[in-house]
Amino acid sequence: MAEGVVARVPNEIRKDIEFFARQEQTDKSTIIRKLLTSAVKQKKLDYALKEYADMKVSLGRAAELAKLPVSDFMEEAAKHHIPVNYTKEDLRRDFKAVFG
Repeated sequence: MAEGVVARVPNEIRKDIEFFARQEQTDKSTIIRKLLTSAVKQKKLDYALKEYADMKVSLGRAAELAKLPVSDFMEEAAKHHIPVNYTKEDLRRDFKAVFG
């Protein structure tokens, strides 16, 4: 279910929205939804990476926060030079959980 949200944006951002709406031959609402979706996804990833780097959450929880598979989150952590704290014991436990 969708819900309307009203927000004031600086004139420069309004112009950018209008530009991309013209470029993609669509309406401003569609562009705003695309931009918000992308920005929220990135914000979730940034938050999860910070929480993981600060050792406030586990690898699995960080992946959940980012709404990514653990392997994808591990790749993102590596891109951001965040060491992955994942031991052989963690791997054994995960294999056991999956394969019994």
